[in-house]
Amino acid sequence: MVYFDNAATTAMSEVALDALMEISSNQYGNPSSIYGFGKRAKEILEKSRRIIAGCIGADPEEIYFTSCGTESDNWVMNQIGSAWNSGVTTMIEHHAILYPAKKKAAEGYNIDFLPVDEYGMVKEGAIQKTLTGEPKLVSVMLQNNEVGTIQHIQNLAKIVHKDNEKSVFHTDAVQAVGHIPIDVKTLGVDMLSASAHKFNGPKGIGFLYIRKGCNLQAFILGGGQESKMRSGTESVASIYSMAKALEDNTTNMSTIHANVLLMEKYLLESLKREDIQFEINGAGDNRAAGILNIAFDNFDGEGLLNMLDMHDICISVGSACNSKSQNRSHVLQAMGLSDSRIDSSVRISIGRYNTEKDIDILVKWIKKYRDITMIADL
Repeated sequence: MVYFDNAATTAMSEVALDALMEISSNQYGNPSSIYGFGKRAKEILEKSRRIIAGCIGADPEEIYFTSCGTESDNWVMNQIGSAWNSGVTTMIEHHAILYPAKKKAAEGYNIDFLPVDEYGMVKEGAIQKTLTGEPKLVSVMLQNNEVGTIQHIQNLAKIVHKDNEKSVFHTDAVQAVGHIPIDVKTLGVDMLSASAHKFNGPKGIGFLYIRKGCNLQAFILGGGQESKMRSGTESVASIYSMAKALEDNTTNMSTIHANVLLMEKYLLESLKREDIQFEINGAGDNRAAGILNIAFDNFDGEGLLNMLDMHDICISVGSACNSKSQNRSHVLQAMGLSDSRIDSSVRISIGRYNTEKDIDILVKWIKKYRDITMIADL
């Protein structure tokens, strides 16, 4: 198999897999138990919290474990109606933000959905116009999962906090954590969502950073775990595996980033060498390395995906969470792309384990699809 859908999920690193197996096999105690076996599990849990906090510049007590990025995002958006009665987000957020935001809007709360430019960037002036009246909960994605756009979160957070000190700023950083340097204090965010499976950790585990003093209500009630904010017995093995995966990716970030850039350059050069016509959607200065949303001339994106799939090559036509939907990408629509361009677009996302050999195989079959399409048009 040749895998180029790393923006959907990533292969577990050896470090993460070893950590998962070690704790699953040897430290399976309940961290809420008061005997020694449980206390050792609790120690691993808190060690994991410290590791994760250190990777993003947070304090350990500001890290709350969740089941995934979607849960973290939902936790934040469900606060509208409690501490905040209005919200602001963008038109290119993940559906884990958009759907609860639309639900809140349907319930009568004031929710602004900000537009973006052709590169998927939010204009600072647009967010400024929404910041009137009561305190707001603002959520803007750090790095877009479909086109790779990286927002100027630090500037946006400053604008929000300057307008009203009781307003809060959340960023969905699921696509960014473990791939680009992140310091929550430097960013100035009040909350940040992350998910392990996006940075070579296990599925089914994530976290939410909540700045000390940020007025959030508990999300799940029960046994009082996670400082009574998110009850439920913690999956210690998955949490430790997530922490080790993030630590590994953070420690080796520059090396991984350099290799991803090298593979991206090799892919684009290979496509050009084969005279395959394409354009990159959202090809601005703020695009993350490795996420290529490509519009191929006279291609059907879904047709290309299906043919590649027959040869065990994985790409996508947008967010994996929405791949079964018949609707066109809401991200590309918000960027103003035509229906025909959206239909010809695919997402090729490169990860730390991709090689030139993988790219050679991918380009070979893209070329075959191009040739088949050209013959069919004769």
